[in-house]
Amino acid sequence: MAHTRLVELFLELARLDGLSGKEAPVANFAGNFLKKLGFPAQFDGAAEVSGSNTSNVVCPVGGGGAIVLLAHMDTARPTAQTKQVVTADRVTSDGKWQLGADNRAGMAAILYALERAVDTGLPLKPFTVAFTTQEETTMAGGRNLGLPPGIRHGFVFDSSLDPGCYAIASPGAAVFSAHVTGRPSHAGIAPEKGISAIHIAAKALAGLEFGRHDEETTSNIGTIAGGEATNVVAAYALVRGEVRSLDKAKVPPVLDRIKAEFEKAAAAAGGNAKFDWAWDFQPYRHDKESEVCRLAETALRAAGLEPSAVPSHGGSDANSLNAKGVATVNFGIGARNPHADDEYILLEHLTKASEIVWQLIKK
Repeated sequence: MAHTRLVELFLELARLDGLSGKEAPVANFAGNFLKKLGFPAQFDGAAEVSGSNTSNVVCPVGGGGAIVLLAHMDTARPTAQTKQVVTADRVTSDGKWQLGADNRAGMAAILYALERAVDTGLPLKPFTVAFTTQEETTMAGGRNLGLPPGIRHGFVFDSSLDPGCYAIASPGAAVFSAHVTGRPSHAGIAPEKGISAIHIAAKALAGLEFGRHDEETTSNIGTIAGGEATNVVAAYALVRGEVRSLDKAKVPPVLDRIKAEFEKAAAAAGGNAKFDWAWDFQPYRHDKESEVCRLAETALRAAGLEPSAVPSHGGSDANSLNAKGVATVNFGIGARNPHADDEYILLEHLTKASEIVWQLIKK
């Protein structure tokens, strides 16, 4: 059963509104909480480039050490109006709004372990705590996170996997835009004089397959926009989507096929297509025998859990840290149905997540 104080702390955090880019109330809470415990919490200045209304919270303990424990502060939807329900085995909402376990449960697990350590006089090894902004949208907080120079390994508490599981690999995602240009004309008087950018886009999409390409690679069309009015042949259309894979090398060939199909459709119609793409976040994969996996599994076993290294199918701040050269894995904390109205977390999982933190920070 979860300690009452841990549950209270989670509920308090989950009640704070902190949408991506608007995490200031959560950051202020976390910073003040850490300072009251006697830890040197600070803001890293990332807001100057991230676009959030606050910077990341970074707290080096004992000089900062070689490891960072991380959770993100933002939620995908507001949580202040959520009616929280605590039952014998879980915390959930009343089914009408998001609970906010993603990722306030990760924050609570870390903060409770630190409070418990101070209250019990636990000798601590040097380490750093970080709470980031904008993980749910741009990952700009994690990408611009300012860490002490000695950090070599990272442990993110943000996976919906059960405690004991950790993400040893995670896909990267490349986002693309196809800008299609046609020629406007009156759709009723002179449609022959027009070139429909929307029709070009439709032809291109009809010649492509999206979804799952193999067990590691997927693609998706996310948004389509274009046109000005129903009586005007559309002069412009914009198609946006993504390609993601656990294998970085598999992404460019899929993007090349999409680009080629848009260019072919545009040329056939007498229009033009401009295609661009960029990495939203890069993939990572660790060897089971790597040092970061060894440290993760040691902490899991000490917490009474059987380690299970599995690939993830979603991105997280672990991707950003790995891209920065900090070998990082993402621990399962058991937050179920993230972003949905029926989101919940089992009390046992919340307790185990905090116990993993405890094992990582104690001497």
